[in-house]
Formats: sequence, C-alpha cells, structure tokens
Amino acid sequence: MDMKNTIILTIFFLFQNSNVCAQDKSEINQKWTELKDQFKHKTEVVFEFTSKLQKSKKIDKKELEKTDFYASEFSKVFENKVLNKEIVSKVKQANDLLNTHLVRILVNLESDFKLKSQESIISLYDQLSTIENLILADIMRYNEVCIKQNSKVLIFKTHDKNGSPSIEF
Repeated sequence: MDMKNTIILTIFFLFQNSNVCAQDKSEINQKWTELKDQFKHKTEVVFEFTSKLQKSKKIDKKELEKTDFYASEFSKVFENKVLNKEIVSKVKQANDLLNTHLVRILVNLESDFKLKSQESIISLYDQLSTIENLILADIMRYNEVCIKQNSKVLIFKTHDKNGSPSIEF
C-alpha cells in the first residue's frame, strides 16, 4: 500500500472515530437536557407549593423563604449550558440543599391538618412526588449513558459514601 492510500485510510478512520465521539457526546447531552428539564419542572412546582403554604400559621416563614431561595439558586446552576464534572457536582449539591429545606417544610406541613388536606396542596405534593420519581429515573438513564460512553467523571451521584440518602434537619 502506498503512502497516499495510508493517509486516506487514516483520515477516514479518524473521521469515523470523531463522528462516533460526537454521537456519544450528543447522547450524553440529550440525557442531561432531559434531566435538567425535570429539575426545571421541580423548581416550578416548588415555587407554587411554597406560595400556597404561605397561608399556614404552622409553617416557618423563614424556612419557606429559604426553600424559595434554594430553588432559585438551583435554577441558576442547572441553566448552565456547559456539561462537565464541576457542573454535575454543583447541580447535585444545589438539588440536595433544596431537598433539605423542602423536607423541613413537608415535616411542618404535617402539623397543619387543615392545609394539608386541601386539594391544591395534595395535588402539588403528588406532583412533587411524581417529579422526584421521574428525576431518579432520568438520573439512572443519564448515568447509564455516561458509563456506556466511558464518561464516568460526568456521573450524577445519587447517594453519599455509605449508600444511603443524606437529608439534614
């Protein structure tokens, strides 16, 4: 085989490999976008939920403000167009902070029997539960693609070191 054919074959293989890498990144980006869409929906429901809970005399207003604040901060983090290890870590951290404050509100809601039995509150709570399940499913699909594409640095970790979810009170 002469040098010209070798160069042509090399260019062909390089092009094929770069095309495969581009497809790999595209699949990861698609799954990341789907996950971010779920996070966006979650923050929208959180804002609506905290707004409805303002009526309660039993729920700490400062905790509602903190929840809104962390939902807003979370929105800013996942709106970043770049996908790298640092962004994935920041999104996870922001989601964990939001969840911590959301759990505190839900615990307080248990003591407000009248408000927690309202249809609108029940509906929003059900939406939050559904969104959390969808987020978990999207995280699993996203992580599977990252593993398949050998991009393990982009994995969205779902638990701490001992394997259990971490929520602080």
